Amino acid sequence: MKFVFWERMFTLSHDKAIRNSQLMTVFPNADPAKTIQQLHSEGFDELQKIRDLRNRIAHHEPIFRRNVQHEYDRIRSIVAWTDLTAADWLDKVETVTLMIAQKP
Repeated sequence: MKFVFWERMFTLSHDKAIRNSQLMTVFPNADPAKTIQQLHSEGFDELQKIRDLRNRIAHHEPIFRRNVQHEYDRIRSIVAWTDLTAADWLDKVETVTLMIAQKP
């Protein structure tokens, strides 16, 4: 599936099917202190930003001025919404933080 599929799952057209009744089932580790509306908005915004980063990289555009650590944290956070084990695995296999530490 294309990344845009997941982003569009957070659009208003899926309110009844997903957001209103199943969001916490699909994302069991999302912040329970936030309302469904807040989580929906945050999820949509974060996925848009992740897709934008992915598109910049895919089109070989520079990302040097971006806060890459913040971008990684955003990705990890969304992964953690669904599965904490997957987020921990991501921390073990990623190489971005090592590259960030070596940035001149």
